[in-house]
Amino acid sequence: MPPKNRKYLAQKEKEEIQKKIIIIVTISILVVVFGLIIYGILDRYVLTPNQAIISLEGETIKGDEFEQQARWVRRSKIIEIDQILLTIQQLGGTQEIVSYFKDQLLSDVNSLDQPLLVGQEVLQTLTQDIILRVEAKKMGLDISEERIDQAIEEAFGYFADGTPTPVVTPDTGSGDKGTATPQPGSNDGHPDPTATPLLKPTEYTEELFNSNYQNFLDDIKNDGIAEKTVRDIVKMSLLQQDLFEAVTADVENVQEQVWIRHILVADEETAQEVLQKLADGEDFANLAQEYSLDESNKDKGGDLGWFSRGSMVEPFEEAAFALKVGEISDPVQTDYGWHILESLGKEDRPLDENAYKQLQNKVWSDWLAEKNAEYEPKINDNWIKFIPSEPVLSPDTLNIVQSLTIERPTLPTDIPQE
Repeated sequence: MPPKNRKYLAQKEKEEIQKKIIIIVTISILVVVFGLIIYGILDRYVLTPNQAIISLEGETIKGDEFEQQARWVRRSKIIEIDQILLTIQQLGGTQEIVSYFKDQLLSDVNSLDQPLLVGQEVLQTLTQDIILRVEAKKMGLDISEERIDQAIEEAFGYFADGTPTPVVTPDTGSGDKGTATPQPGSNDGHPDPTATPLLKPTEYTEELFNSNYQNFLDDIKNDGIAEKTVRDIVKMSLLQQDLFEAVTADVENVQEQVWIRHILVADEETAQEVLQKLADGEDFANLAQEYSLDESNKDKGGDLGWFSRGSMVEPFEEAAFALKVGEISDPVQTDYGWHILESLGKEDRPLDENAYKQLQNKVWSDWLAEKNAEYEPKINDNWIKFIPSEPVLSPDTLNIVQSLTIERPTLPTDIPQE
């Protein structure tokens, strides 16, 4: 082959190799770019949402659950602001009424304005929830989907088993956005005897419930909240109810109680003075009327009635249960002042409903404190990235809150004389 032809072929082979290299490099770059795009999508919609934010003994709370719960809390605060503003309007909107609600309004607005505050609130709640979930699993407690369905239905006032439903009066045309829990409206209306006989109450049917529930789901969807979040919240509420019943099951309705009357004074010197007068034979009830600072019972001779343990502050309670019937205590100091106690009775007695509930709540609170000290849930430092800044308060509502809560100068009561 002539040298010129060999040179031509060599050049052509070189060009073909260069083309192949360019194609391979281009394909490689496209593969890398495509891979980064796919990874970004997976990271945004699969990997990141599935990151464990809180974990404990096999239970996990993931990023998407945390974000959804934070959105729910933000929505609840917005609704609370709307309800407070409505209440202020209904009560006349006086400065005294505004002052009563001012702190709560400002607290909610501040939380919405600083998403980290809501995030910290949600983190604390979910940390408590995961401890309860672990304990519920150990106790064999679980909540079925059917029970969640029933709880949601009843929250909307629909009772599938035939429980009498409230009478629904004709719609007046008023409406609101809803409430923080799935409660679509008030069911406390009463039939109007003067109403036109042709107007009949509408039966709250399953179809009507489904319509109301769907409207509710559409509403929360606008705030980026999924139905699953609602069901998770209801499930956790039911689980806590079951845990409460399990933990307080052994709380007896009959407890040792004491019947005490007391005289509250400001200092030990006055307490010793009262004690001396009692030793000299003066009447306890008369001294209570004369000396006691406890306005709630001084005119009743200082009589506190019967109470069980856990009802009073610790120093007072210890002294009360240590006394024999008819015995008068030495001065007892509490944060309220100095007390002189007399025991009028001591026996096992049935608790009234309020006292029994207080005792159950104390047992529950003590149990929670014990479990919080026992467990140390693992919290991912990455939780902050899941804090949402939506939903937000509408500009109109924010302007109303600011106009109500702005500090106004106090005008002088006396007009200066020229």
